[in-house]
Amino acid sequence: MKLTLRRRDIVLIIAFWLIGCALLSVVFYYAYLQVGPPAPPQPKFIPQATHTLVHTDITAKSVLPRAKSKIAMWQEDAQLYAISATWEEITLDTVGQAAPWVYRYYSPRQKRIYFVTVNPTNGEIIGTSHGERVYNAPQPIPIEEWTIDSAEALNVWLNQGGAAMLTATPKMYVLVQLHVRVPDAPLAWTVAGFDEVSGNYHTVFVHATTGEVIDIKSSLY
Repeated sequence: MKLTLRRRDIVLIIAFWLIGCALLSVVFYYAYLQVGPPAPPQPKFIPQATHTLVHTDITAKSVLPRAKSKIAMWQEDAQLYAISATWEEITLDTVGQAAPWVYRYYSPRQKRIYFVTVNPTNGEIIGTSHGERVYNAPQPIPIEEWTIDSAEALNVWLNQGGAAMLTATPKMYVLVQLHVRVPDAPLAWTVAGFDEVSGNYHTVFVHATTGEVIDIKSSLY
């Protein structure tokens, strides 16, 4: 059976088709206005916190003359090879405050190690000699290369994740030590934070001449 369309039917079909296209165009237009074109990507801005150490009066360098006076009564050839201090159960506001400083010396002639502990709070100075002889001499501190003091090293640690750890984990331990880590390595500060409860740690190695970060070892990331 052959289907025959009259002229009027063809005109109606075309008219309905044009109306449908027009309606779709209107719908898409208003949808475009509502959603809008995608916004250009905005650069991410992540503010970097800057922390400044509060306690800077008592440092490894400021206490050193007292240790020298003690070691001078022991061995003339004694060489300084390590300096350290520990703060226990501290917060962001108390790190760096007065604490006992331990200066480690080695006598090549006697093959012995000598510890000088200086307590700046009460002025007490205690010298202790290691009982056994040590034939593998530790690397002495090259004093001429030591320009970064303990307060500056602590400040680097704070701004390299230490402050965040102290804020999240109050009453933790912080230790600083100046030494030559391995032969031919630069003189460096090791600044480490440790939480006994969680076992988390955050250690920053700071170049003792330039203040640059040598390495970071952390369980936090």
